[in-house]
Amino acid sequence: MRPDGWQTGYFLNPETNHHIHYAYLMPENPRSIVIALQGLSEFTEKYHEFARDMNARGYGFWIMDWAYQGRSNRLENAPQRRYSDGFETDISDLRYFIDHHVKQASANLPLMMFGHSLGGHMGLRFLSTYPDIFKCAFFSAPFLGIYGISPLQKILFSCLKPFMPFIEKSYVFGSQDFDEKNRKSDGTDKFSSDPIRDGIHNYWCGVEPALKVGGLTFKWVNEALKSCAHINLVNIKIPVVLAMAEKDVIVDNPSIRCAASLIPNAVLIELKGAKHEIYLEKDEYRNALLNAFDKCAEDNKIVT
Repeated sequence: MRPDGWQTGYFLNPETNHHIHYAYLMPENPRSIVIALQGLSEFTEKYHEFARDMNARGYGFWIMDWAYQGRSNRLENAPQRRYSDGFETDISDLRYFIDHHVKQASANLPLMMFGHSLGGHMGLRFLSTYPDIFKCAFFSAPFLGIYGISPLQKILFSCLKPFMPFIEKSYVFGSQDFDEKNRKSDGTDKFSSDPIRDGIHNYWCGVEPALKVGGLTFKWVNEALKSCAHINLVNIKIPVVLAMAEKDVIVDNPSIRCAASLIPNAVLIELKGAKHEIYLEKDEYRNALLNAFDKCAEDNKIVT
């Protein structure tokens, strides 16, 4: 159920030509703003509960759908294929969103970033490029490497680069359009151990079929590997918290540990027993995440 006061809109970024959907939930007299960056193939509706949590703390909550997922623009004739025009275009969309919508509506309130998975990756890239916009950042299971991918697989994929113009919009091997069977939605799969929250993704895809996203295209994987190899973590100057899920089998935890050692002002925490979608986990893991988030905000005086 959508929270009371949940507002949505669209914008066109002239630099990327992306038509981006966004949403926000504002409390009365907000003390600060949290900008949430969603994970791969997610959508704003998955963050309703988290938005309520932020409002209860006095934070305004803003979120946008990345291009090629959610209610933002999709590939023509293949709307479920997760494509990419280059991760730098997503950074441009985020900057436009902040400058032309978030800041316009929130005056001079301090900004805090929350990024999950792919959103963590995009957030770290954004902070390395624009160091002075956010006061601090908190990342849940940030995507900095693909779990289980071997050096040989990376080499084999690199061999396909000469063919990229011909295959970039095609699904990678083994991928297909959305199939609800790929996610058990009962707390026994790789996303969440909570039997209720684990079903939110498939629930919304059933209610709103336009939200469905299938597998990855060759172009997306190519851009992701390229971005992971070149993200400039040492340029990030603001305080950052990196939260790992112990039982994550989607993103690569050793890469998160490495990132924590490279970012000058980073704190690393590991949530024992948690799976990938920590913000949709059982209360014991989710509350630990929220408590760490609160501490990050308090330590960095995000609340005015």
